[in-house]
Amino acid sequence: MAAAVVGAESSVRAAKAGEPADLAGARARLAAGQSALLAALVAGGADPAGFDRDALAATRQALIDKRRSGVARRWPALAMEPGFAAAFAAWAAARPPAGSFDDGLAFGRARPADLSPAARVELLYGRCAARRLAVVLDRAEDGDTLLALRTPVLGTLILRTPGRRRGSTT
Repeated sequence: MAAAVVGAESSVRAAKAGEPADLAGARARLAAGQSALLAALVAGGADPAGFDRDALAATRQALIDKRRSGVARRWPALAMEPGFAAAFAAWAAARPPAGSFDDGLAFGRARPADLSPAARVELLYGRCAARRLAVVLDRAEDGDTLLALRTPVLGTLILRTPGRRRGSTT
């Protein structure tokens, strides 16, 4: 959408500079088409008219696979979760890319019940990384609690209190 606005602004400027009106209109249409194509490929937008649906689907899948591999490099414990590839593809299909760090963090926060303790610890380190001082609490459905503390002197420390065991009465 922003590209269409920029394209329209540039066509107005070009028309003022003595450029033929048909060229300015063509530039505006091109900008709108590029914006629609980009939205269809990376942000879950509708397929624009005039494009081969199979080619768009293949390109969309290749871009999602590239995002997934970037997240897997940045968040290895998260990538080891069962069904990560399919779950990430479904999650990423309707969201524009934000970079492997932010994509992995947002994906993990969207699926807290599906994460192993190792992935939860990895995400806690990530959540604390940009902060000088932090206290972050992460509770799983089974009662397993992780507490991340970050200070300049200690760095990041993760404390774990085990959850209730199944069949436990206390």
